[in-house]
Amino acid sequence: MRRPFLLFSLCLTLCAADVWAAPASVTVKKGDTLYSLSRRHGLSVQHLRDLNGLPDNKIAVGQVLKLSGPPTTPQAPGKPAAPVPPKAQAAAPVLAKKSPAKKSPAQQSPAKIPPTPTKAPAALKRNAQGDVIYTVKSGDSLGKIAARHRTSVAHLKALNGLTSSAIQAGQTLRLTGAPLRPKGPAQAVKPAPTVKPAVKPPVKPPAKILARPAPTPAVRWYTVKSGDTLGKIAERHAITVRHLQALNGLKGTTIQAGQQLKLSGPASAQVARTPVKPVSAQPTRYTVKSGDTLGKIAGQYGVSVAAIQGANHLKGDVIALGQRLTIPARGGTPVKLPPALPPGMEARLVYTYERVKPGETPDGFAARFNVTAAQVRGLNALSTVNQIVPGAKLLVPRKMAVPIPPAPRTPPVTYRSVTVQGVNVQVIRVDLRHRNVLVAPVLPTRGLNFGTGATVRSLTNTSGARALVNGSYFHPHTYAPAGDIVMQGRLLTWGRIPAALAITPDNRASIQGTGRGFFTRPGDTTWAGMETVIATGPRIVQGGNVASTFSSIFRDPAVFGAAARSAIGLASSRDLLLVSTHTKVSVGQMGRIMATLGARDALLLDGGSSAGLSWNGSVVLDSIRKVSYGIGVFTNYTGRRYAR
Repeated sequence: MRRPFLLFSLCLTLCAADVWAAPASVTVKKGDTLYSLSRRHGLSVQHLRDLNGLPDNKIAVGQVLKLSGPPTTPQAPGKPAAPVPPKAQAAAPVLAKKSPAKKSPAQQSPAKIPPTPTKAPAALKRNAQGDVIYTVKSGDSLGKIAARHRTSVAHLKALNGLTSSAIQAGQTLRLTGAPLRPKGPAQAVKPAPTVKPAVKPPVKPPAKILARPAPTPAVRWYTVKSGDTLGKIAERHAITVRHLQALNGLKGTTIQAGQQLKLSGPASAQVARTPVKPVSAQPTRYTVKSGDTLGKIAGQYGVSVAAIQGANHLKGDVIALGQRLTIPARGGTPVKLPPALPPGMEARLVYTYERVKPGETPDGFAARFNVTAAQVRGLNALSTVNQIVPGAKLLVPRKMAVPIPPAPRTPPVTYRSVTVQGVNVQVIRVDLRHRNVLVAPVLPTRGLNFGTGATVRSLTNTSGARALVNGSYFHPHTYAPAGDIVMQGRLLTWGRIPAALAITPDNRASIQGTGRGFFTRPGDTTWAGMETVIATGPRIVQGGNVASTFSSIFRDPAVFGAAARSAIGLASSRDLLLVSTHTKVSVGQMGRIMATLGARDALLLDGGSSAGLSWNGSVVLDSIRKVSYGIGVFTNYTGRRYAR
């Protein structure tokens, strides 16, 4: 009667061995530690110590460590392990507690072994594969069971394929063996029947098990966590990135939190781990829940991420809790994605200030820009997302379609000293076709505010600008500029000067009017799309012609008398001129100088004792007095670009 049952048990054991292909042992190499080995093989340090009877974390090169099977009784430090009787080898240490009196003194573990129970723990048994199993009792938790059997909660979850810590009385848990693939909510696993005096003839194993000529290896799964990369996961599980990609049908290295990846098993072109919802002939609506990702939702409904993005006009992968999504029908008409950019255009990531609309929640506001409320909080240095309230104007990232810049014609910045109209002038030329050129106001202090002044030399030394010229007019006591100043897309101050140099984040420059009355306060749309705005004047060249009449706002006779001068001009939207001279010239003469240098449009800057210019970190002409700000040119700039 026992022989058929033994054959059946042997068959099941061999099948289980074929299904799991994980190594049974590992040889310690140079640089290995118990911690690195435990990470590599998905075990805890304590479990590795239990498996190999290690009293501490010391291991030696060449030492062979068990990765599975029954734990070994820890040996006392400095003493060789005593031979274990055959019966004790056949059972895990927790089962050996049934006969503690039979152990020799050398087998006793030093002080760490919990008190031996008076009765053998009846909840422990073995299944057909030889794994020790435990039956959950009322009041048990994974933490209590893990502590009782000297393992970790994470290892218990891996052994039993649990995705949460929920267990219930009567459920059986494996304490030894190989990890299982997660299967969702924990379910009771019935142990194989143990041999008892009255045993019925064993039932013949199911044909589908015996009919497999070559059982395929079991599939191990891993759930991607925040901060994971394919490289980190591959290193942690001792496989290559290329193998991970092949196993999961990945063409690139992009993964997202919550995604499940195969760690073993056959390679596949596409993996669908999430149960697919019933096929719908019509698009459906779905409300985003906690933990959802576009990949997870797409897997549930059997559609692609791109299809969901197209159906909801999403530019990225960011979704918000409570957001309503349209899920296109499977196998229906493909959803059209947003139209491609026109020829000659490209998308740029630009940071801009946007106002929270009435009734808009933090998550709703963030979803408008495909980011999370937490990201908005971080960008704006807010202490909590509750500060994202209607009316607040906050910095957010967004994609903007801009013209592809033409090829550069000259180096980013050049300098020369020339004589024009009989006057020696210092000329800086800026080629705005270079993507990494930035033109911006340079302030005397680190903050985006005014209130003090500095000379051109001081501004040059503190800013690191490749080139710099003095700015426009300002109040002699408060240093407040007399016109609009926009820096990093933010309006720092405004004034009555009617024209300004305006530059977009992709370096298209123009000289344009403010479009408002002298005493009209700027609105949210004033200088929209501009990264840098410097209001100055009067305009001395317009359309290639030297100006002879000027705005009535400029009434100070000192503006038009002969004096040292500085000016800015544009030969084209991509060619900027910064010019300065300490020779006393009139406004009209400075206009003719700018036109001769090729400027199609030009604005006068502050002059007299404020005029100054520097090049390559050295001052060519220093201002005699302190100025409110300078206009700096930076090359090799790779930071954020902004738009108002």
